[in-house]
Amino acid sequence: MSKIYDAYKKQAGKSLDLTQQVKRAGSFTLFPSPVGPQQGDFDRLANRILSLRLNNRGTVLGFAASASGEGASFVSYNAATILAQDYGQRVAWIDGNFLSPQARLREQNLLSFSTLLQDPDLTDTMLVDNNPFLIGAGDNLLGVKGLFADETYPDLLGRLTGRFDFVILDLPPVLVSPDTALMAAGCDGVLLVIEQKFLKWEIVEHGVQTLRDKGVQVLGSVINQRQFALPKVIYDRL
Repeated sequence: MSKIYDAYKKQAGKSLDLTQQVKRAGSFTLFPSPVGPQQGDFDRLANRILSLRLNNRGTVLGFAASASGEGASFVSYNAATILAQDYGQRVAWIDGNFLSPQARLREQNLLSFSTLLQDPDLTDTMLVDNNPFLIGAGDNLLGVKGLFADETYPDLLGRLTGRFDFVILDLPPVLVSPDTALMAAGCDGVLLVIEQKFLKWEIVEHGVQTLRDKGVQVLGSVINQRQFALPKVIYDRL
């Protein structure tokens, strides 16, 4: 999947471095919404992401941190929400972090990422009545992670991009799970989330190189100022 990367390079120039009954996501939020100046920061992030939309199908974007606790889930979730609610895009947000899945989604007993990986056909008939459409990790995502290495995973992503303009995939931390790069390779591009107070460029560069070694298109990074005051800026120079 390289079209989005080509579009990104063009924009950034030289600065780039089920028929079954399915329970569905209710109207609840996983994280606080940005307020004040934070809203403007997220609007700019969403606008940059919007410019990367493909014409012939939906776009798959992964969000990952180098280490745990840097706020990748918060960033990806709010970016998905703004794309859906403010920009009118059809968005699916997937909890792909099997190391630390969102408990609230598991409690909702939703159609899960784990279930879809085992039977991608369910994607074609699932009832989508919320935007963004939230897909939890499921109870056995860790047990099915071997599917990321076969044709099931790209088949699932392909079906999802037929129904959504953007598929936002929240990934495990790059330097914690060796499966992250494998999952990220199925995306059109990945944004690395970095918490400002833990900002060490050698760690960031290690994370970036780990992804690039697997052929992942790293589009840039989002600096998380924490306390839900995201994102300061999206960098192009990785």
